[in-house]
Amino acid sequence: MLKIANTTEESKQLSQEYREGKLIRIYQGIYTDDFKTNVEQIVIQNWMQILPHIVSKGILSFATALELKPKRYENKTIVFVTSSYVKTINLPGLIIKVYKGNNNEFIEQLLPNLFRSNEPRALLENLTTVRGASYLGIKTIGSEGVEKFLAKKLHTLGEDYINNLRDEAGSIAEKLGFTKEYQKLNNIISALLSTHSDSNILSSNYAKAIAKKNPYDEHRVSLFNDLIIYLNQCSFANREYKYNSTSFKNLSFYESYFSNFIEGTEFLIDEAEDIVFKGIEINNRHADSHDVLSNFYITNDYTEMCITPQDPHELIEILQKRHALIMKERPEKRPGEFKLNQNKAGNTLFVSPKDVIGTLWQGFERYTLLKPGIERALFMQFMISEIHPFDDGNGRLSRIMMNAELVSQAQYKIIIPNVHRDNYLNGLRLASRDRLFRTYIKVMDQAQAYTASINWADYGEARNKLENDDATLSSDEGVPSFNRVLQKLQLSDIPD
Repeated sequence: MLKIANTTEESKQLSQEYREGKLIRIYQGIYTDDFKTNVEQIVIQNWMQILPHIVSKGILSFATALELKPKRYENKTIVFVTSSYVKTINLPGLIIKVYKGNNNEFIEQLLPNLFRSNEPRALLENLTTVRGASYLGIKTIGSEGVEKFLAKKLHTLGEDYINNLRDEAGSIAEKLGFTKEYQKLNNIISALLSTHSDSNILSSNYAKAIAKKNPYDEHRVSLFNDLIIYLNQCSFANREYKYNSTSFKNLSFYESYFSNFIEGTEFLIDEAEDIVFKGIEINNRHADSHDVLSNFYITNDYTEMCITPQDPHELIEILQKRHALIMKERPEKRPGEFKLNQNKAGNTLFVSPKDVIGTLWQGFERYTLLKPGIERALFMQFMISEIHPFDDGNGRLSRIMMNAELVSQAQYKIIIPNVHRDNYLNGLRLASRDRLFRTYIKVMDQAQAYTASINWADYGEARNKLENDDATLSSDEGVPSFNRVLQKLQLSDIPD
C-alpha cells in the first residue's frame, strides 16, 4: 500500500515508521509498506497517484497526455509533464521529465489533483519537433500517431467531432505558439476528410483506409500479422489426399457432423446419417437437421471445395454464397448478408459491422503472402473466426473456408472431432486474446494428422475407428484415450 504525507505531522509519522523499518522510502514524503512487490513495479502501478505530490501543478503533456501511461525508455519508463519549471526527477523505475510551459489553460481534469493537456492541445504538442535523439519516438506519438488517433475519432465519433477539434486547436495554436503544428494538424484532418488535394499527406495505413472510407479493425489486422510471422516459423507435414468420391463423401459427412456439433447442433451419429443419407428430418428439428445437411452439401461438392478466392471481391462473394447455403433454413439469421450489429462471444467483441469489409480486404492481402495449402487454410479459418462477418454460422463457415484451401491443394481436410472441441476452442481463445498461436496451430495439425490416419473409403471402418478412439465422446470423457492415439501420429514441427 502507498503512503503519502500530505501534512508535516504525517511526514514526521511516516519518517519515524521508515526509521523503524516498517516502510520503504520511494521519494521524499512517499513510502510503501509493501515489502513483497518490487519497488519499481509499485511506482509504475501508482504513478498517477505519486506524480502530483512530486510535481507542483504539473499537467500531463505530449505523448503522456494522450496515452496516459509511461513509455519504456532505456532501462526505465518515462512520463512527460508541463509545469512552471524545468526538472528531471528519477524514481525507482520511472523518470518524470518536467518542461516549463503554460500549465493553467487548455487542460482537463483526470483525477482530483491531476490534469492533462486537453485533446486539441495534446495533438499540437505531439506534432512538435523533438530536438536531439534522446526522446525521439518517445516524447511524442509523431505525425503517424496523430493520424491514427484522429482516424479512430473520425471513425467512431464522426466528422463534426474532428472539425471541432480543428477549430479548438486553431485558437490554442494562436495563444501557445503552435502555428507550424497547427498547419500539420489541419493538413492531416483535411486529408482524412478527403478535402485535401495532396494524397501523400497521410503516412498511416489505417488513416489512409479511413480517408478512403474503407475502415478496418486495426487490432485484428495486427493480430493477423503476428499469425503470419508464427506460421512462417512452422514446418508443416504435407498430408496428400488422393480424391475418391466415396472417401470424399464419407469424410465430408463427418466434417459436417463434427462442425455442427462444435456449434451446439448435436445429434447422434445414427440420426445424422438419417438426415444426410436418407433425407429424414429428426424429431421436428427442421433447422437443426438442415444445418447438418447444408453443410454436407457444400463440403461434399468437390468442385465447390476447390474454389478459393483470387482477390478480395471473390473472397466476399464466396463467403456470402456459402453462408447463404449454410443458413438457408434460418431466414431470421439473414443468410448471405453481413451483420448489422456487433456480435460477441463471452467478453470478446468481434469486428464492428462497419469494419467488416475493410478487415476482410486487409486480411486477404496477408493471406496472399502465405503458401497455398495448410498455411493459408489455418490463416483463413482464424481470420473468419476473428471477423465473425455474419449474425450466425461463422464457425461452420470458417471451417468450410479452411478446408477448401486444403482440398484445392490436394491435402487432407481437417475435421475437429467432439473430443478435440475444447482444445480447438481454447487454441482460438489463446490466439485471439493473448497472441499465443502455438495451441491453435498444434491442435489443427493434430486434427489433420488424425483425419489422414483414417481409411475414409470404407464408411464402417471409418466409423469404428472414430468410436474406438473415443473421438465421438466429449472432451471430459475421451481425452486420455484420444491423446494416446495422437501420440502415435507423425506431427509437424510447431515451435514454442
